[in-house]
Amino acid sequence: MQEIQEILNKLKDNNWWVRKNTIENLLAYPEDSYLSVLEEWLRNGDDALLRNAAMEAFRSLGGRAVGSLISLLKDKDPDVRIFAANVLGDIGDAEALSALIPALADPDVNVKIASAEALGKIGSEKAVTALAKLIGSTTWVTMAAIEAIGEIGGDKALTVLYKCLEKEEYHGMAFAAIERAGNQHFIRHLTPFVDKETGLRELALKAIVTIADREGTKPMPSYFTSLIPLLLDLQHSARPEFKKAAFIALCWSEDMSGFEYFIDALNDEELQEYAINGLFSLGKRAVPGIIDALKKQGANRVILAKVLSMLGENTALLRFADDDDAEVRTEVALAIGNLKTQKAIETLLMLEQDAIDEVRAAAQLSLKNKKDTGNLT
Repeated sequence: MQEIQEILNKLKDNNWWVRKNTIENLLAYPEDSYLSVLEEWLRNGDDALLRNAAMEAFRSLGGRAVGSLISLLKDKDPDVRIFAANVLGDIGDAEALSALIPALADPDVNVKIASAEALGKIGSEKAVTALAKLIGSTTWVTMAAIEAIGEIGGDKALTVLYKCLEKEEYHGMAFAAIERAGNQHFIRHLTPFVDKETGLRELALKAIVTIADREGTKPMPSYFTSLIPLLLDLQHSARPEFKKAAFIALCWSEDMSGFEYFIDALNDEELQEYAINGLFSLGKRAVPGIIDALKKQGANRVILAKVLSMLGENTALLRFADDDDAEVRTEVALAIGNLKTQKAIETLLMLEQDAIDEVRAAAQLSLKNKKDTGNLT
């Protein structure tokens, strides 16, 4: 017992690393020998450090602490009940469902919210019905319930969230939750909100794009045809999340009006892959513009060269064989290896003498491939 007391004393240290190491030592002992102490620390209302140390220890105990925390959900102090719910959510053990679901009826509004959030983290569909009953109470409780239902996901959750779309006051919360929980089959329920001239178009579009991107099942290009004016307008939005969603949709639209935005987005690491796919989706229509952009001295010219190659426009790359950028010349050497023309062979022989190792290596590889396939004697 003396050893445990010494460890508990160290748990009061101000240094987080000391507490972390102390908790690791504490876990080696049977929890029954110190849980009562941690419970009293959690009930302490004056020393936040002591209370936080107890919460850290409870979290680290995981399933070993669930029984104790369930008991604390019935404590007379609402703050203790809130702390217990928070930690149970962090632990994520389904054993806590039997206590957290009844806690949704707690007389203290903050305990209700903490319990709803905890149930969302645990993620069991068993909690959806009880959470749905909170919708329509206070704003903050309703928000917590809808968010938790969105985190849980599944058909039952989506049924509840779909009903939330029937009431205007729940729209914002419901769209955010659907964005997390929705699947490709749910997109059709969101489409009417994008088609209408309302303030919800951006939220609905963001949810649709997020779901489709996550599921890897983007809508057909024709889906976005009527939305092109909206997508272009949102490229100037002050809300980056709406701007990004609209940009991704524009990339999926195969509409030439997005070309300049795709070129500009090549400078954005977050959007670059979408931009490349957007350019590629434009096919031959994009080639003249890509060549013009490649002629300019700017960033991402190598990417443009790669896109030309992806589009099968390797002949167009011949004109960039003497480009000032060695990376562009390297891409040219790799791309024109597929061409069966004398001009391509002459260009590769020239690049084989380049001053830059990478360029020479690329040219030599293409020449070797030509020899191996009988296209060079």
